[in-house]
Amino acid sequence: MANKEKLAKLLEWLKDNEIVWDKEAIEIRIVDNAFGVFALKDLDSTEKPLVKIPKEAILSVQTTGITNILEEEKIAGSCSLAIAIMYELSQGQESPWYGYLQALPMSEDLPVFWSDEEKSWFKGTEMQDAVHNDLKDLNDDYKTIVLPLIEKYPYIFKEGDFSFDLFCRISTLISSRAFEVDAFHETAMVPFADIFNHRSGDEHVHFVTDFDVCDACGELEYCQHTYLEYLEQGSQAGSDDEEEGEWSDMEEDDVSLKSEEPEEEEEEEEEEEEEGPLEDLEELEEAKVNFWKKDDEEEKKDTCDMILERNVKNGQEIFNTYGQHPNIVLLSKYGFCHDNNENDYVSVDQDLVFGACIEIVKNKVLGKENAKDQEAAIEQAIEYLQERFEYFLTNEDILCPREDDDEEEHGGGCCDGDDCCGDDNHDHDHENGHDHDHDHENGHDHDHEHGDGCCDGHEEQDGHHEEKARPYYVNVEGLYQDALMCLLHIVFVNQRTFEKFKQDMGETLNYFEGLAEESQKKSRKNTERLLSKKLVYTVCKQLSEYRRKDYLDENGTWVPIEQDIEQRSKVTNKRHYFALTCRISEKKIIEKSLAYYESRIKSCDTETEPKTRKKQKK
Repeated sequence: MANKEKLAKLLEWLKDNEIVWDKEAIEIRIVDNAFGVFALKDLDSTEKPLVKIPKEAILSVQTTGITNILEEEKIAGSCSLAIAIMYELSQGQESPWYGYLQALPMSEDLPVFWSDEEKSWFKGTEMQDAVHNDLKDLNDDYKTIVLPLIEKYPYIFKEGDFSFDLFCRISTLISSRAFEVDAFHETAMVPFADIFNHRSGDEHVHFVTDFDVCDACGELEYCQHTYLEYLEQGSQAGSDDEEEGEWSDMEEDDVSLKSEEPEEEEEEEEEEEEEGPLEDLEELEEAKVNFWKKDDEEEKKDTCDMILERNVKNGQEIFNTYGQHPNIVLLSKYGFCHDNNENDYVSVDQDLVFGACIEIVKNKVLGKENAKDQEAAIEQAIEYLQERFEYFLTNEDILCPREDDDEEEHGGGCCDGDDCCGDDNHDHDHENGHDHDHDHENGHDHDHEHGDGCCDGHEEQDGHHEEKARPYYVNVEGLYQDALMCLLHIVFVNQRTFEKFKQDMGETLNYFEGLAEESQKKSRKNTERLLSKKLVYTVCKQLSEYRRKDYLDENGTWVPIEQDIEQRSKVTNKRHYFALTCRISEKKIIEKSLAYYESRIKSCDTETEPKTRKKQKK
């Protein structure tokens, strides 16, 4: 809990570590038992940093007192940073970061610390598995990484200072406060930068740093490592030149002139040095002149800066943003969530998709609804699906390339431009890492469906988790992502078309281009494709119906969202409020999804009716 004593020590530490900010423009205040940054006057956005933090002041695996041990044991990721912070805490006032660490909360109020009863509020939501996975990961990392360190270095890592409870709490701090600094420090705690609180959409500042530094020593510009690299590259280039018979075009006379010029310059420098008497060294020492101090400009060149990009009024709190994340990430990593989060989603795993397709393939595609041997019919449907699922998964990078894929290499994909199914844009970002409004490399190797959590960044140990089915997502508008739609279209094309797909990828891409073109035309659609679309929408609706069951209460009843909102307005427990917010948001997605795909199914029926009537008249 923040208080004036902690704030005073923090301010003194910030000053001693040469963290610079305009004290007439901003100040740190205590708000809601935590710290925040407030404007002391009207501020206009500018490229000039609002706060400058020297990288010497940050706490990372490269600056801690146990860097050598972490390197020797090859411990990386956020787990190594958690160990580093616990070590510095164990040093008390002897730690160079004591003034900073004493001001930090001992943990964030994240769901991993909630009681079992409180966690039960997440039943059916995306948070249910997320909390379970986070706890399991923390436990696994502690047993496989921290405990072996305690046993191997008992004189450094005392068990009382490296408990599982503290490890969990420090991990939550890293989750909510750490920044990706550069290639040398990687994820680190950045004092002052982590005081700015979060606000989505209209934040005031963003974090800026030079990421491209020497990954061996952290130097921003020239160092011995870059010099050695230059020598290696130079020698290789020189040998190549000799092989090709290429020589310098400098004439011999030029060479002789060049060799003479330095001597003349040296003589001039000697004459300049002789001018004027040297200052007495004893007098300089008495004046406490620091002979080793670099120029301020050079010394402060490599910093972490907070840049003001939006005007702030006098007295307003100045906010940063943790990035565009769904509520599952905001709550599991930062301890809060909010209504109308456009990044929210609901997931369905691939096993559920496969299961939803079996009955439809058996009855509608294979025509085995009334087959005497239903088990054989199901086996036939499974075999049919396995081939098509395998085809999609093998070619997914071509059919649905990610935004960061090389477009030239793939030559586009079925989901480029307009959506292949004629719906609105399905895609939304699920690679949600903790970025504090700057790029992070998500090193979370634990295999989870939600892909984020308070333990984000810990290293995976062999055998930690059983492999889980791949998830697909339905976004805040109730639409399933393009990858799932593409998969389902491949499942439901007729066998003749699928054989063409297997023979030529161009046929597959042309098919999806045709779907996109049909969705923009008001002319009559291809009947075969309409029937295929109807089956696709039927599966989507069925998947949403399956997920709807997860949100039923203990009596198996779907509680209207209006009642959930009314209940939330009466709760005084902030944890319960956040849990209900997650549930309300996801239930809205389910209702939108069911309504949307029902309308699409009816639309397909309407578009096929005229042709059916003509056939009947004949």
